[in-house]
Amino acid sequence: MKKLVGLELFSPQKQKSFRYIREEEGDLLVKEMSKSAQTQTLVDLRKALYSFTAGVILRLAFGQNFHECDFIDMDRVEVLVQEAETSVGALAFTDFFPTGLGWLVDRISGQHSRMNKAFSRLTSFFQHVIDEHMKAGQTQDHSDLVSAMLDMINRPTKSGSFKVTSHHLKAMMTDVVLAGINAGVTTMIWTITELTRHPRVMNKLQEEIRTTLGFNKERIIEEDLEKVEYMKLVIKESFRLHPPAPLLLPRQTMSEIEIQGYTIPKNSMIKINTYTIGRDPKCWTEAEEFIPERFSDTSINFKGQHFELLPFGAGRRSCPGMALGMANLELGLLNLLYFFDWSLPNGMAIEDIDMDEAGDLNIAKKVPLELVPTLHRW
Repeated sequence: MKKLVGLELFSPQKQKSFRYIREEEGDLLVKEMSKSAQTQTLVDLRKALYSFTAGVILRLAFGQNFHECDFIDMDRVEVLVQEAETSVGALAFTDFFPTGLGWLVDRISGQHSRMNKAFSRLTSFFQHVIDEHMKAGQTQDHSDLVSAMLDMINRPTKSGSFKVTSHHLKAMMTDVVLAGINAGVTTMIWTITELTRHPRVMNKLQEEIRTTLGFNKERIIEEDLEKVEYMKLVIKESFRLHPPAPLLLPRQTMSEIEIQGYTIPKNSMIKINTYTIGRDPKCWTEAEEFIPERFSDTSINFKGQHFELLPFGAGRRSCPGMALGMANLELGLLNLLYFFDWSLPNGMAIEDIDMDEAGDLNIAKKVPLELVPTLHRW
């Protein structure tokens, strides 16, 4: 399954062939923001960035443009994903009492029922996507995960060999949607929030972007991503303070081990607290401050070789979609910061920005980030 998803979504060849999708979604993001800029309308950035990120991920994985879909819209997709993610991330009594007692309490509390309903609705959406693929045949605009797995499902297999089924397909669709959308949106929101709170950094970044890319560009393309070095430092600093999944995904020990004098039994669930690591004063100077320049004279990156910064995890269980996630993240931010200047609503000061957090798997900004965009005048 990992190899299949890697070939269909994350390989360098696929990344290159999908760039037009990311650029088209970036153009759509700018178009929507421009409407608000013309009327000086307050924008809920989560809504706009969710539409951008989900538009990219769903087109890549499912081969359909859900902005033009007649059976579901982006708002409904967001609700389905949020319901499923909340169910997955919530603590359950069966996590602590793996016996009939925990299961019984979950049933009485209604958590079991809520989880079933959430995933039933998500599965119904996936089934509709699959049905549309089967009706369309080969008319999609590119080979995608659903097409590839349907081909495997329909392919004859030798006796005794592993058989891919529709259940495997829906499971992979769930993984891609839950892992691929919210994390990117969360990081973009936190990054814009920190930039708004730190005008020095915002001004420095926008000056670098506009000076490097030139004036009056009609659109942002992926070659532009390699030209803006300071933005990469800003993103690293955002990952450090606001890792999208602060506890990563749980691991399970394969054997009994000892760590700093503590014996960890076999089959124990382990969670890595990247949030605490990123704010540890033993690792970072002025650990609570947003200072992107701290990365200018260091080789520390987020690819899993430096354990001080692990937004994508490390080792065999690291996120396979890191390159895709970074391309979406950088392209979304670059479009917002090149074409628009951003200001707080009238009467609101920087000190009034609420930094409370909320969420389960992904820790997002609790209070929506609402800003007023203005088209930049050259």
